[in-house]
Amino acid sequence: MRLVPVVAALMLVTAGIAQAAPAPGSAGVTGFADEHVLGTAEHYEVGGTTLRVYGADGSVAVEDNRVSRTLRFGTAVSSATMVSGASRAGSRFLFDGIDLDVDNADGTRTLTLGIGAAQASWVAPLRLTVHHAEVPVDLTPSGAEIITMEPVDGVGIVLRGYPASPFTRPHVLATYPAALGGLGALPALQYEGALRFGSSDLGFPLAYGDDRLYSVTESGTIVSAARGGRFSPVQAPDGSIADGLQLSADGVGLVHTFAGYWLVKRGQFTLLPDAWFDGLSLNASALSPGGRAFAFGISAPLPSVPTQVITVDLTSGARRTYSLLDVKLPSIAGLAYSVRHPGQLYLLRNSHPISIHQPVTTQLQALDLGAGTPAAIGSAIPEFAPRLFSADVF
Repeated sequence: MRLVPVVAALMLVTAGIAQAAPAPGSAGVTGFADEHVLGTAEHYEVGGTTLRVYGADGSVAVEDNRVSRTLRFGTAVSSATMVSGASRAGSRFLFDGIDLDVDNADGTRTLTLGIGAAQASWVAPLRLTVHHAEVPVDLTPSGAEIITMEPVDGVGIVLRGYPASPFTRPHVLATYPAALGGLGALPALQYEGALRFGSSDLGFPLAYGDDRLYSVTESGTIVSAARGGRFSPVQAPDGSIADGLQLSADGVGLVHTFAGYWLVKRGQFTLLPDAWFDGLSLNASALSPGGRAFAFGISAPLPSVPTQVITVDLTSGARRTYSLLDVKLPSIAGLAYSVRHPGQLYLLRNSHPISIHQPVTTQLQALDLGAGTPAAIGSAIPEFAPRLFSADVF
């Protein structure tokens, strides 16, 4: 889904991943095998993010956005391949053969890229000629375009889209004007790509709405840009400026301003009653497809206290609280609504951290919102700083 070495995400992955037998405790979720979830975890000390794809049937596939590996691009073999991005839900990854770069006499560079499933061993080569300071950072949610970014003096940061097949002339996806100042950090919304080796460490937080891109300034102002346009502050009809954002998997936005909470569908703002969000925030939350419901997770302060999930119906304001006691997994590292199954919410739960030098036990679960019962997906895994992205679902 931010050009920093460490990125986190939620994604769902389609076919092309080796299947494993269902893990013990995964009963009750086998009916959701058409959906997959990607959790991420940080590399302690060395930097980077492990992308771990959990199938609802217990299957697991792993990629890493900062550890190079060998991959065949057609007949060429790269021993320094990096993950530079992914489409929505990680159904396709953008692989970058760093050691296959060619510097051209006119100052441009020709890159060798490839698009494939997690754990691919071969991809069709895509030759992309870019400006010297331009780097590939992501795939669009559909996977149809490769996104690059380039800092341009006196302009700002230019995002371009290159159609992945067949390659045609690139177009400007959006421009982040230098006048907006530095970039900030969006909450965990979508996987946003990885920093390419050899490039300056310039962060670019990026999230995909239903009709525009979103980003954030260093002051915390949410900005957006229509396709081909320039980023500017997200402004509600009453003139208030957005300082918080949550997205659904289909790009509906829930933004916060000093005036309250607004649901944003294709640029149309609807003010929601403040009382519906009393005691809640956009952190540790998820928005359902279509913006129909909102979920908020509360980690337990002690293992003996239940973890809570609160859901709000965004048509009536009706609430429901789920108390989920698990002394081994009292914390919530992220949550996301299922796209195909509206009655299901994914939770990434973990043990209390003992120190930054030790991993936590991490378990993906599917919460049945009707019955109020969670079911494990796959087995528990030790990880550093696990996360789940609320909007990266497919």
